[in-house]
Parts: sequence; structure tokens; C-alpha cells
Amino acid sequence: MSRLRAFASLLLALALVGCAGGDKIEAIYELTALDNPAVASGTTAQILVPEPRALESLSTSKIAVKPTAMTLSYYPQVVYQDAAPKVLQRMLLDTFENTGRVHAVGLPGQSLLINYQVVTEVRAFQVETYAGTRARVQVAVKILDDSNGRVVRTRVFDTIVPLASDQVDTAAEGMNNAARQAALEIVEWTLASI
Repeated sequence: MSRLRAFASLLLALALVGCAGGDKIEAIYELTALDNPAVASGTTAQILVPEPRALESLSTSKIAVKPTAMTLSYYPQVVYQDAAPKVLQRMLLDTFENTGRVHAVGLPGQSLLINYQVVTEVRAFQVETYAGTRARVQVAVKILDDSNGRVVRTRVFDTIVPLASDQVDTAAEGMNNAARQAALEIVEWTLASI
């Protein structure tokens, strides 16, 4: 009986190793906010940045690529440091903080007395190769007055950065530039609106 268990355990271990081999990650690409973004406005308000909503196909750490207008796939064996919505949330938070023009900005659960929420939905976070090669970040944003639940302003930001090629290093750098630009535009617009 013990030989049968040992053989079954060996088969299970080999099966797991075989499955894991197909998902081998060769590189993790880090997207980071601008260090010292210059903005015209500042605020004493306290701002909450909830995690952006996104469809399941973009709620992943895989780097998305659209070879046609109707299809979405992923670069093999490379990922972002976290799921795209969480990466964008971190970039927004860091961009707000790095301006030096915000009294306080935080994430849910940090016990801040919030004045405004920056509610976002990721509509595009991908490299597109079907109409030229470009990185695209599209985000719908609502500024919500936390005291009464009313939407102060709403806007869709669509940031496109042309790419020299669709090679993964170039694509990741382009996505970083597009996400940085989108985050800066959202932060500038938010600060000018509240």
C-alpha cells in the first residue's frame, strides 16, 4: 500500500511540475509613477483612490496586446508587478503624492477622513498592433464628493503612445509611458476640479 501511495505522489508531483512549466515567468515589468510631476493646482482636501474597475480580460498581471480591433491576447511569459487595475491605482496614488500639492491621499482601509474619491474604470490597458503599433491606456474617471455621494465631474482619458515595435521590452516601456501620462492627466484634472 505504501508503494502505491509513493507512486501516486510521484505522479502527482510530476504532473504539477509539468503544468507549472507552461506558466514560467521570465520577466516582471514594473510600471512606476513620475517622480516630480509638475501641476498647477493643489488642495487641502483628503482624497481616496479606490481600486479601478475593469473587465476580467484586463484584471490580470499579463501584458495585453490587441492584434485586431476585436481580439485580445497576452505576451507570453511576462507580467506586470500586479494586476493592471492595481498597478494603475498605485500609479495614481504615487502621482498625487509626488506632486507635493495634496494634503493627504490614501487607499481604502487607511482610515482617512475623506473629502473626495477618484473613482476609475479601466477601459483599455494594452498594446495595439492593428492600426500602427501603440500603447493605450483609457480610463473613465468620476470625482465623487464623499460627504453627499454626488459626482462632481466625470471624464474619459484616452492616452496613446506610439511604439517603434511590438517587442516586449518596447511594449512595456510604452505602457509605462502611457500609464504615467494618463495618471498625470487624471491628477491634474482632479486637482483643478476640487
